[in-house]
Amino acid sequence: MRTILRKTLVSIYVLFFSYPAWGLIWLIGRTGLLKTVFLMYPTDKREYKDVLPNVRFIINYMSARPTPAGFIFNGWKPVGVYCCITNLPEELMKKKNRHIAETIVRRMKWAQKISGAKVCGFAGQLGPILERRHGIAMKAPFFSGVQGTIFGIDNSISFLAKQAKKKPWQLSIAVLGGGDLGEMIVEHLINRGYAVDIVSMTFKRRGGVKIADSSKAEHQLKDADFVINLLPTGDIFLNSGVPELLSSQSTIIDFARPAIPEKKIAVTVLMGNRIKRSGMRFGGVLPGDWRQKEFPACSLSSILASNFGVNEQNITKFCDAARGYSFQTALAPTVQPVYVPLLTRLQTMGSELLIECRFYLRNAREHFIL
Repeated sequence: MRTILRKTLVSIYVLFFSYPAWGLIWLIGRTGLLKTVFLMYPTDKREYKDVLPNVRFIINYMSARPTPAGFIFNGWKPVGVYCCITNLPEELMKKKNRHIAETIVRRMKWAQKISGAKVCGFAGQLGPILERRHGIAMKAPFFSGVQGTIFGIDNSISFLAKQAKKKPWQLSIAVLGGGDLGEMIVEHLINRGYAVDIVSMTFKRRGGVKIADSSKAEHQLKDADFVINLLPTGDIFLNSGVPELLSSQSTIIDFARPAIPEKKIAVTVLMGNRIKRSGMRFGGVLPGDWRQKEFPACSLSSILASNFGVNEQNITKFCDAARGYSFQTALAPTVQPVYVPLLTRLQTMGSELLIECRFYLRNAREHFIL
């Protein structure tokens, strides 16, 4: 009953109140508070079946149509908007659907203009799909989620290594799949001093993936302390042949959506695609098994660029900058306090006061009060 009611209310909102929501966003945006528009998507149909009714008209209506789902807050202030679409990655990857990708980008530009935001962020695979499959460059004001994803992995492993009281060179890490992203992660972690290897995977003809070289993979996985899973879904991981080769002492840092079902595997599974920061949150709990005040690591690039002026292409410098602004893995039990120098706080307060004064003065002039 509760699920039916939720689906009904969401359907009513999508069809009748999404444009009024954009009106509210426009109004708040005039104050200069909103700095980010972030776009999310479902990995598969199961991710929105608990939220949306299985009605083709509503799913088609939200296709390529970023719909406001909530605000991104920093303390009490809304600093961004996150939106949702119903398009799946495999749909957007097809060359014949280039018009859908272009429509998404056009409407995100519109959303940026309406909200007064500085940047547009794209979750997970969206950035790489738009850039590599459709030639839409991820350059300012567009930000891909790749760097944030790598930060999520970097910080998760760093936290777990400290818990285990081990130095980077004492740990063995295996990365499952990921293509270019996997290679970037391997290079970054090796630069950090870890012993890392990538386990090559290949696609099956009837769907799913399998290990490319079983004997090599067995050697790579049997002594791995951490296994970073970049395979698209938990079910694909379970059917890939990897679980049979894992040591019971290994820990899986999972980036799959939906996640690997912990009850179906005998090793520890931890989510690595979630980060947090004191005072920062996505308004409302995200669909799925997200906890309060956790938000996607892939949103970090756009948040850092828009709220803190960090537009760093070097991965190592990017991760260090994120740590400097007190972002951390959601695996950590406590949130680090955010230290902001007094001068910076005064400058921020002065800037916000100036923006608000300009806003009210402009309204006053428009109504002939001055």
